[in-house]
Amino acid sequence: MTTVLLLREPSEVRDLTWLLEEEGAQVLHWPLLSVTLLASVPSTQALGEQLGRFSWVIPESPTAVRVLAELVRATGARSPAQRAAFLAPSLDTVRALGRHGWEARHVLPERVEGRLETLSSLLHEDDEVLWVGGPREAQWQEVLSQVPGRTTMVRLYDEVEAAAPPELPEGAVVVVHSPSAAEALAASTEESWRARHRVVASGPSTSSALQELGVAIAAVATRPTTEALFEAARDVLQRPN
Repeated sequence: MTTVLLLREPSEVRDLTWLLEEEGAQVLHWPLLSVTLLASVPSTQALGEQLGRFSWVIPESPTAVRVLAELVRATGARSPAQRAAFLAPSLDTVRALGRHGWEARHVLPERVEGRLETLSSLLHEDDEVLWVGGPREAQWQEVLSQVPGRTTMVRLYDEVEAAAPPELPEGAVVVVHSPSAAEALAASTEESWRARHRVVASGPSTSSALQELGVAIAAVATRPTTEALFEAARDVLQRPN
């Protein structure tokens, strides 16, 4: 049985875990980008009740959706939050929104140029835009400063260092879900550890980050979605070690 290591919390990759296990793989989880919640900060306490007043809400990731949903539940603001109109930066974020009863009105392109073009066409000068997320706040601020609308940025979580890398059998498949995870993987493991395993990148941006960091790549998903990641990982699983 081949081992697959996912660099996410189990709750964030349930579908991918199930698909890989159906394929006969042993799936382990090593959440390199664990989070420290900031929802207790006073400025976030009324956020759930305020969601409905924004023209658009942009959660930066499935984790941002999860943390926002937890905040809404904690503050009992489910009804106001139902009125929110969401823009999602990925299909995984679309799915995360759906799991919490929300719907994305639009999916933003992965590349910055595409996001700028799409946001410029969607937003108007009098729109109120809420961004919620974590450590990539500065990157999004740069993008949102170049498009119409008035943006409020709320950082809901911070990423923290993960535990020591797990011991894996030779030829295990390691799925890297984002450029940030690529950086964390390179910082948290020795080159010899990475050389013993086969790395799958979630898309072009993650692949570029891995290459810049000198990490060999066995496969690249066509898109950063559950289905595409599964196809790429399955392709590697079917190869001899």
